[in-house]
Amino acid sequence: MAITDNQDDSSLASFGYKPELKRTMGSFSSFALAFSMISVTTTVFTLFPQPFQQIGGVAIWLWLPCIAGVLLIAAVYGHLAVRLPITGYAYHWASRLVNPHFGWFTGWNAMLCTFCGSASIAVALATVFAPDFWSNPTHANVITLAVIGIVVAVIINIISLQLTARINNLGAGAELVGTVGLTLMLGIGLAFFSNKQGPGVLFQTGSSTGGVVNLTAIATALLLPIWTLAGWEGAADLAEETHDPRKVAPRAMMRAVIVSGITGLAVFAIFAMAIPGEIADTVNATDKNPMISIFENHFGSAGGFILQVVAFSGMFSCLLANVTVATRTCYALARDKMLPFSNVLGKVSTKSKVPTRAVLLAGAWATGVTFLSSGIAAQVTGIVSVVLYVTYGLSLLSAYLGQKNNRIPTVGAGYFDISKSLSLLCLIGMAWCLVVVAAMVLPSGSFPVLKMTIYFELAGFLWWILHLRGKLNRGEVGHKMRR
Repeated sequence: MAITDNQDDSSLASFGYKPELKRTMGSFSSFALAFSMISVTTTVFTLFPQPFQQIGGVAIWLWLPCIAGVLLIAAVYGHLAVRLPITGYAYHWASRLVNPHFGWFTGWNAMLCTFCGSASIAVALATVFAPDFWSNPTHANVITLAVIGIVVAVIINIISLQLTARINNLGAGAELVGTVGLTLMLGIGLAFFSNKQGPGVLFQTGSSTGGVVNLTAIATALLLPIWTLAGWEGAADLAEETHDPRKVAPRAMMRAVIVSGITGLAVFAIFAMAIPGEIADTVNATDKNPMISIFENHFGSAGGFILQVVAFSGMFSCLLANVTVATRTCYALARDKMLPFSNVLGKVSTKSKVPTRAVLLAGAWATGVTFLSSGIAAQVTGIVSVVLYVTYGLSLLSAYLGQKNNRIPTVGAGYFDISKSLSLLCLIGMAWCLVVVAAMVLPSGSFPVLKMTIYFELAGFLWWILHLRGKLNRGEVGHKMRR
């Protein structure tokens, strides 16, 4: 039996909130948002050369543990999304299953990863397309193009969620159909191309730049599948704007991970096998994106142009969706008076039903991180990956403790349920999160990533120790103030 919006709003009221946002997201829009947040095109186009420059084509096999690890986390998230369908997902799960203090640190990291994520996507988009505007793009050129992308995404988000969803649906559809279609065409062509690497490249080892293949190199090569399979949780963060979120969000997240994981693996493998000539000549080139060069080599400039259109569609949809999700996490924290200027950031426009000021803050933050990154996509991507997996780890710990202390709400039959294996999946998932975080911060070349991550975490700790701790204890802020 279908659940009505009134029933969803009644459920929201039971958690202490009145409906301020408008429910406009259906099943496909929720999937499209999660798929766009992942955006295979954005990640593979940006970081395609990196695995070859680190350890070689054998890096393809790193996708398999990443897909398995993320599916495990998505299953736990689906379980919680059914039982606590509230915007600001990770913050609320941790607050209600552990305590409000733990909720702050989880919510802070969730907001950080989406705020910085918008910057990483904008820089990625600019890195890929800057050569189309400048013959030898500088960091300043990349930053300029990235900021333009952020501004456009912010404007669309301010107008309405409905417009944002429509554009995102078109972009996600174009990315899925275009990326799969063009990759399939390239795959069929492998049977006829004479100038190609072939299947042997999937077992090729050795850095294309002559670097040493060691644990640091493997960790760096791991960044591609890790960053690709991130962002699917955005479907849970728009729970208050989704029709029947208890049913829709878990399905959207699981489908997005499965579709994106298979697609990403196939895209990387097929483009790798289609590399013409020497691998180093293609993956080390700086005058044009390597994937576009590969496609143009086999299908001419017209084919390269079509691939660019598909790539731009996917990347901009990813940026648009990421700004949306970042805004909702900020709004949820501000609604509970957890942020500076909460009275401003927690306001929803009566006309558009969008938290407009939170959108502006998300855009301003992304712009600032873009400047701090000096336009280097890998730096911002590394920061996002660390903070995201800290969020995943804290959410999994919340689920584990909530299960142990019997604090996870119950729901009726027919919903996604992994209660019997929840504790085990949480433990395995937390171990995977530790592996990923270590891989992102321990290599010597990751010092800028570690430094910026520490600064962000320190800011959250200082705000808690100086302002939030006492107010949370007194129930003046946080979800408990609404009881």
